[in-house]
Amino acid sequence: MPGEIVAIGRINIDIDMKVENLPKVNEHVICETGRIAFGGSAANFASQSARLGVKTMLVSCVGDDAYGQLAMKEIAKTGIDTSCLLILEKQQTGIFVYAHDAKDERIVVVEPGANRFLEKRVFEEDKLLDAQEIHVAGSFPMLMDRVVEVTTSHGMILSLDPGRAGMELDYDKVLKHTDLLFLNQKELKDYFKINPSESSLRTFAKTFPGIVVLKMGKKGAIATDGFEYCTSEVFEVPVVDTLGAGDSFAAGFVTAWLRSERIEQALNVANAVAALTITKAGAQNGQPTLDETARLLRRHHVSIDSVLKTFRGRGTPRDKPRGKPKGKKGAKPKRRRRSN
Repeated sequence: MPGEIVAIGRINIDIDMKVENLPKVNEHVICETGRIAFGGSAANFASQSARLGVKTMLVSCVGDDAYGQLAMKEIAKTGIDTSCLLILEKQQTGIFVYAHDAKDERIVVVEPGANRFLEKRVFEEDKLLDAQEIHVAGSFPMLMDRVVEVTTSHGMILSLDPGRAGMELDYDKVLKHTDLLFLNQKELKDYFKINPSESSLRTFAKTFPGIVVLKMGKKGAIATDGFEYCTSEVFEVPVVDTLGAGDSFAAGFVTAWLRSERIEQALNVANAVAALTITKAGAQNGQPTLDETARLLRRHHVSIDSVLKTFRGRGTPRDKPRGKPKGKKGAKPKRRRRSN
């Protein structure tokens, strides 16, 4: 069973190198620190969600190389359901090369590898239907059509973090069915021609039935459904590596919102999760547990008791999704609704 959340998207081998200065054309530089780990937006999201105590399934593709086999084992160690991970013959696992300097200027080079075939794969929908939410990390135009159909038909929440390649999506079609939309400032501007003012964000959020969540880096975060408008400042921590922070942020927001349906609380949890993630090198090494997140929030006098309560006394999160009443197959889950 997938549990509460299904994450769909990429798995990569992350080659992370910190340099004093980014190289110029044909320049050879030695990095200060370098490491190889596993990443990819969906894998990062799923790893963080699982660390927070939520039953999570990952739908993705890896190659039949040594990295693909190792990725399967490492992902399974976190408690993620890997039954919908596909190993593709004669393909290599995706590679993500990330070089960055002290100013967080960066060079990114990607070899999609097996991730190219995620759009074409036919996932086994029956395995996903007991989940409460599907989170799509990345831009997959053909796949989104199927995800929209599944979530709409079976009363599931749709969460979308389109990322850098999100221009390819048909937002006129997708947003009608989206409950949680994660963007950074550049994506907001590029995809929707919107600046992050309160009035603009409120107006934009009223154009679809869900919540827009804006990741603003050092400036914190904003979330609004068009009526309620919440902000959260960053929690000051020693910054080691920002890689994967946005994916951890999204997992923190989704975890808290699914269990409390309180935007402000979800936003604070998301910021705290992202803050702890960036205190260690690598996209997943710093990802916190729910207890670690709660401790950071308590130090800043922020309570998340309504979220913690849903985990207390249970070895695992609830087995049944909250929003599907018995005997009403296809009914929509309980969502934050508006009255004009």
